[in-house]
Amino acid sequence: MSSNNTRSSIAKRIKALRKERKYSQVYVAQDLSITQAAYSRIENSMNGILAEHVIKLSDIFEVTTDFILKGNSKLTEVSYETGFVPLITAKAHAGFVENFKKRINFDDRDWFKIPGFNPTQDYRLFEVEGESMVPTILPGDILICQVLQDLNRALNGTLLLLITKDAVLAKRLEKIDHDKIVVLNDNANFPEQKVDIKISDIQEVLVIRGKISSSLVPGHQLLSFGKFEEMEESLEMLKKEMFSLRKQVLNKK
Repeated sequence: MSSNNTRSSIAKRIKALRKERKYSQVYVAQDLSITQAAYSRIENSMNGILAEHVIKLSDIFEVTTDFILKGNSKLTEVSYETGFVPLITAKAHAGFVENFKKRINFDDRDWFKIPGFNPTQDYRLFEVEGESMVPTILPGDILICQVLQDLNRALNGTLLLLITKDAVLAKRLEKIDHDKIVVLNDNANFPEQKVDIKISDIQEVLVIRGKISSSLVPGHQLLSFGKFEEMEESLEMLKKEMFSLRKQVLNKK
């Protein structure tokens, strides 16, 4: 396709998008920081279009830059609006904490879409590290978290993800006590069962709404260590029975 045909195709798509959204040329031109006359020349394929204008137009019309340039409508924009949620991996926790006070930009992170889930902009996915919350939360689990605007609205027993000045912590709230909160670890074998955290050290609090488990074990079997022990005992018994059965088969041969 020649450059003139390409320019004409881009111009037609831009014009169609503007009319579809019922925007005036003046409105779009103001967002592009150009005059209405200059924008009109772009729509009439008399002038070429700058890369920065393509990026800006993709935001204005809520389409991909690829659609504006090539008309490719099969690409899905990765954003909250299209059902995607950013994932902060365990390896990225330290950098996330360190840069939290700066403007948070998720563009360079992995985004994932959870079937049947329509997120809002206050949702995040966090990969779990550590075993303090076993068996409720296992290392490698992906937590579906929502920003909590008011800590005082959290009920005792709520599973929280805390972004402190030093770390990302998944804990169970026991109580809010003046200038600190008391949280619990679910792991009965963990050295500390209760942890005091100063509220002034907390940068953000998120409620854990759900998880994507790294384990194939059904969630209802992870209620207590007793269940774990029962499963281990059952597996051990199954191994013994299989060994005994194999022995009987060999003896018959």
